[in-house]
Amino acid sequence: MTLQPPIRLLARGMQQTRIAGHFVPLYALVILSVSLYPFSGWRWPNQPVWAFLGYTLPYYKTPLDDTLNILAYVPLGASLLLSLRQRLHPVPALALAWLLPSQLSFSIETLQVFLPTRVASNLDIFNNSGGALLGAIGAWLLAAKPIMHRLAVLRHSWFRDGTHVDYGLVVIALWFITQLDPSIPLFGVIVPPHGLPQPFDAPISDPSLFLRTLEGLNAGLNLLTLSLLLTVLLAQRRFMVRGIAILITLTLLLKLALAGMLLKPFALFQWLNWPIAIGLLSGILLLPLLLRLRRRWRALLTVLALCFNLIVDALWPLRETPLSALKLFRWSGQQLLNFNGMAHTIADIWPFLTLLFLLRYFQLERARQGKTWL
Repeated sequence: MTLQPPIRLLARGMQQTRIAGHFVPLYALVILSVSLYPFSGWRWPNQPVWAFLGYTLPYYKTPLDDTLNILAYVPLGASLLLSLRQRLHPVPALALAWLLPSQLSFSIETLQVFLPTRVASNLDIFNNSGGALLGAIGAWLLAAKPIMHRLAVLRHSWFRDGTHVDYGLVVIALWFITQLDPSIPLFGVIVPPHGLPQPFDAPISDPSLFLRTLEGLNAGLNLLTLSLLLTVLLAQRRFMVRGIAILITLTLLLKLALAGMLLKPFALFQWLNWPIAIGLLSGILLLPLLLRLRRRWRALLTVLALCFNLIVDALWPLRETPLSALKLFRWSGQQLLNFNGMAHTIADIWPFLTLLFLLRYFQLERARQGKTWL
């Protein structure tokens, strides 16, 4: 059965989406977080800053490193091409979709010279540039294919119109990066430390109960935040239950897959315990009541859930170190630290990216409906 545009769009046609344009800066932020994590130990190098450009190829890399460095820049090159082709001729769009990621890679490798935990590499620039070029060429070849039209129809069938909605969709997609570390609780972002016990002062007589309560609240509030945010973006109420079910299922499958691939057998379900389960169940039981509210009130509740979760995160007294969780994984190394660092860094900034979207949403609603829109 052919997917058709919704009736509301047949008369005026579908607007071009800005998903790729919003994805570019956010994904560049992801690359920066991976490449410079843990952002500490900066010092002036004892050699010329750009000496790494003259190193012999290859000098320390492995096939796995090369492959990951190529694949990491494929989405950036593809999204840049899809964004630029809306305003430029395909040839200069293709050139810029290759040159801009190459410049980003060169800048990152230069910054890595100032980090003792990093090794600047001319081979990384070559691999990153090649990945961006592959992504741009792939997007160029797919841009005129029927699959792109089907994706555009799907976006306009399920979700509201507007570039701010495109930004919201990218923010939701970015949230899945916070779940890529299988040692992080399901739907959670606060990380129980896996090293030596850390002393702290609990506000109640039972410190263990205090930690379990915060852990459950964090997971439940994140579930509510993601679910309500999704319903704000959806075009019609009839999509709500299916959309939330897809969101929860994808998150669960992602955790199961990554835990099976990365964690040792004894830590296979490190991401799920009874406080997390209670928090998630509480959030699911609240959703039917909250979904009855009008869209604007669901947006306000999303803000409240985000702010409350920031308080929960601030109250969490324990802190993870980059190396303490490695004993749970099947292997260790810099690539694993990069992987975990990406999840933790995006988890820190994701609430503020979401608040930016909600602020824009409130501004547009106020302008559309007047001062009494609440």
